[in-house]
Amino acid sequence: MLLVVLGLAAAAAACGASLARARHLSEGCTARREIALTFDDGPNPPFTSQILDMLTVAGARATFFDEGQAVESYPDLVRAEAARGMTVGSHSYTHSADLPTMSHAAFADDLQRAGDALTAALGQEPMLYRSPFGHTSDTMLEEERKRGYTSIGWDVDSEDWSGADADRVVSNVLGAAHPGAIVLMHDGGLGGGNPDRATTLAALPRILEGLRERGYALVTVPQIIGGAGSSSAGAAACSAN
Repeated sequence: MLLVVLGLAAAAAACGASLARARHLSEGCTARREIALTFDDGPNPPFTSQILDMLTVAGARATFFDEGQAVESYPDLVRAEAARGMTVGSHSYTHSADLPTMSHAAFADDLQRAGDALTAALGQEPMLYRSPFGHTSDTMLEEERKRGYTSIGWDVDSEDWSGADADRVVSNVLGAAHPGAIVLMHDGGLGGGNPDRATTLAALPRILEGLRERGYALVTVPQIIGGAGSSSAGAAACSAN
């Protein structure tokens, strides 16, 4: 038993050191049985509120990557996310597909506008950034790092954006679940609007139940990556827990 405990501690410490050096992360610490659900493209009434209610009932934490233009329209929903214990990150201002080809100045402007919208809503600057469509570039990563962001991707795609039915969305998540997974889901729609997320709502309770039955704790991205992107402690939390 002692050898097992020591092995897990060493794995967590190594995970923490690796995460602290990363510019872009698509997976969290694999030394603990934790998974981070993430929701993109909101806030988007009424679906964001319904997702928050489901997470709260399940005692689950999650991370919402919000678009600046939607944040300006629905700041109360962003504040509700934070009030429920969720982490809120930036998902650009307009969800433009052109961000990876922009100049430093042009991307920095979009990054600043999105950050300003979230800061106005929450009273503090976001520390996590997710690229629209998951497409990033050296220019984007450099500008994000200058401003203290950690770039976050995913390694499990629910495909709730693709037209898949609820059964398929559930299967995509539960079938690919693993310690340290960061799961992509959606409460909003690409580039704004008010898309119907009924499929996500139908799938989410089954996903929450299935992950719990498999022994996973449902945590935020800062928790699963050991604090990187949320405090100066960086990866220390990963090695300490």
